[in-house]
Amino acid sequence: MGYIASTFRWVLPFIWLINPIFWMRNAVILLFSVLLIAACKPQQKTSAGKESVSQEKTIARESKTVVSSINGKYLFEDSTNINVYLEAEILNLPSETNIEKLADIFRVQWAILPETGLKEKLKVGKVEIKEGKVKKVGKNYQFTFQIPKLKTIENGSLVVDFVDTQAATKYTYDLPVNFYAKKVDTRFQFFDSTGTGTPRFSNFIFQNEKVILKSLIPNTEELYLIRFKNLSGAALSPMSSTKKDPMSEFEAVDTMKVINGATLVFPETGTYLLTQNPADVNDGYGFMVVDKRFPRQTMAQDLRDPLVYMSTQKEIDIFRNTEDPKEAIDLYFLNISKGNQTVAKQMIKNYYRRVADANRLFTNYKEGWKTDKGMVYVIMGPPSRVQRNRQREVWLYAQSQNNSEIIYTFYRKSNTFTDQSYELVRYPEYSSYWYPYVEAWRTGNVVE
Repeated sequence: MGYIASTFRWVLPFIWLINPIFWMRNAVILLFSVLLIAACKPQQKTSAGKESVSQEKTIARESKTVVSSINGKYLFEDSTNINVYLEAEILNLPSETNIEKLADIFRVQWAILPETGLKEKLKVGKVEIKEGKVKKVGKNYQFTFQIPKLKTIENGSLVVDFVDTQAATKYTYDLPVNFYAKKVDTRFQFFDSTGTGTPRFSNFIFQNEKVILKSLIPNTEELYLIRFKNLSGAALSPMSSTKKDPMSEFEAVDTMKVINGATLVFPETGTYLLTQNPADVNDGYGFMVVDKRFPRQTMAQDLRDPLVYMSTQKEIDIFRNTEDPKEAIDLYFLNISKGNQTVAKQMIKNYYRRVADANRLFTNYKEGWKTDKGMVYVIMGPPSRVQRNRQREVWLYAQSQNNSEIIYTFYRKSNTFTDQSYELVRYPEYSSYWYPYVEAWRTGNVVE
């Protein structure tokens, strides 16, 4: 995935906290919810993951150097080595920072741990920060290094630490690794049209864009691309007790054969699955083909759907039954802003910026705003802290007038398209927090 600097704009809407009527009516519910969720707070060492990075020490993000996100891919190079590719977004670096100066700021080290969760280090090493191994692409830095292919275990975790030697702060990222190369994306990745450099870090490809499917190991293996019609809807609310099967939202449309080194162009948008065997797709790798406007939402239909997170059921029904979605959206924002066009325009700008950010951060086999993480991000914004291990990710939101934190826990759950999907643990008690944030959106009190 590609990430943006605005990912960590730490602005949270807490206007509701100063409303005395809210406190009188909801004090008991709030107290119960705070105690319940605080009791569930995971006791673990702070770590960080794919979509966001946490810190072992608190740093003022607006002034200190911060590793705001890390993303990783890997490919088998031969029977003994694995090439690892990392992309890190590093904020607040001095403008004159080059690769040599970056090496003075950070020390990067890695360790391979068993999948079992044991902290035993099977192998360790360092990532060289020098020309040829690291390159700057926009605001991001891309790192390339090798780890050994272990023959004693099938699955493990590659843990990479970015140590800020000047601030004595460590940022940790972990990447699940299958050493038996069973998954297609351990052997094949999409590269830009030149076929050189690092694989694409995003899980989406633009419509009619040229990409190359490439393996580092010469082979003539036949693969298959299955195109699905994406019928997925918005994520269920944090309070929902309903379950849904991810595959029920996708309909296979067609299949085509591809080979190593093929230059591909995707004329049709949708969800795709790359697999070695279309009859048994457990080895598959899912990704999206999107139009050129993505991750922004610009079509009226696309603008309408994400509003489900801040709308009443009556408003949703009106959207669904209105033939002109653009007119419905205009009326929607004018109504909730009580006819104030300035407020309505600002609400539109802020809300759809969040939607675009969620698309950039969390898109995998469906649009990022439709994922559980995307839903929480759109309404709540980026978390204050993130705790992550190989099976779960915990987002913590600070409350400005309360010592407790709002906690959302996501568990990693594999499906046909990916083993990196995260599902929110839902509780009815979230309503005490969720609805005030929704109300802040509806009253124009969310400031980006």
